[in-house]
Amino acid sequence: ARYNGAAAIQNNRMANQDLRWERSKTVDVGFDLGLARDRVTLLFDYYRRVTDDLLTSLELPQYSGFSSLLTNLGSLENKGLEFELGARLFNNPDGFSWSASFNAATNQNKILELPDNGNERNRIGGIEVYDPKTKQYVWVGGLQEGQPLGDLYVWKHLGVYATDADAASAPTDALISRTDKTKRAGDAILADIDGNGVIDTRDQVHVGNIFPDWTGGLTSTFGYKNFGLTVRMDFALGHTIFNQTLLAFNGQTQGDIGFTEDVLRSWQKPGDKTNVPRYYWADQLAQNNIFRGNRGTSYYYEKGDYLALREVTASYVVPRTWVQRAGIASARLYVTGSNLHYFTSYKGLLPEDGGTDSGRYPLPRALTMGLNIGF
Repeated sequence: ARYNGAAAIQNNRMANQDLRWERSKTVDVGFDLGLARDRVTLLFDYYRRVTDDLLTSLELPQYSGFSSLLTNLGSLENKGLEFELGARLFNNPDGFSWSASFNAATNQNKILELPDNGNERNRIGGIEVYDPKTKQYVWVGGLQEGQPLGDLYVWKHLGVYATDADAASAPTDALISRTDKTKRAGDAILADIDGNGVIDTRDQVHVGNIFPDWTGGLTSTFGYKNFGLTVRMDFALGHTIFNQTLLAFNGQTQGDIGFTEDVLRSWQKPGDKTNVPRYYWADQLAQNNIFRGNRGTSYYYEKGDYLALREVTASYVVPRTWVQRAGIASARLYVTGSNLHYFTSYKGLLPEDGGTDSGRYPLPRALTMGLNIGF
């Protein structure tokens, strides 16, 4: 680099002399089982993996002159199981055949150790909320020893005030940025978890985790003489998605950016019974409790459970007597459809990943036709 016409050195990253490689210790136990001459097979695997000296980017104060520092941070445990069940249900070479397999896996993570910082469980980040079970305020989320990664907390959406009379008894919402914090008909009803008459950051509740509880798939292969059909599906269960795209549309954060079908169910006149608040133009001030600092309410946190019809292939093997006349040993025609459909209640375009959906592109649906020739 050059500075004022002279050669210079620009430091854009701080060195860390104590940086270490990540280390993992894994215990893995499993078995393979075959029954009825392997017409039925079962694979099972249990594992526990502990990773120490996790690499992370630590944010630094601006006065340091650097934005972050690559360093080691604590230990993480991952444990779970995987299994696969397969079967040849029908096996007639001259007639109908059918084989199928099903696999599933689950994984649980837990933070084992963090650098000592004086906080309970050496907490890094997180929020303080009211726990109705213990009737105490507790710290949740962020990084904490003994806790999982990826928990989500936000305000609980209970519905919409139908009339001004209903809204008159609403708790004070300390998070509304305007001076007048009076609730009106059409505003969202939020749960006052600690019952103190004020909605604040401590009234947030657990709405899920970004990681799925289970993932897996199902494959079936059918055959009848020269015809073949393969169907492959996969699924994920238990993950939660923050539909930020829907929030931006419903909140009209930039004003007139389009509408969703929610507008047809939104509050429009006194007495309307609905769970969709009335629309405000350019609602960046959380006037109706939709936007709330770009985090929304529980209304926008949806289960991402899905079953995907991932691939369907239909094929036909041309009889040898037909192709040998052309000097070809074998020929196979096929048609394959990919990413055909999701069976899901998620309102967004792609339910596969938990966390924030701020405008994900769906996987492209594809149709492929082909011919395999052997000489």
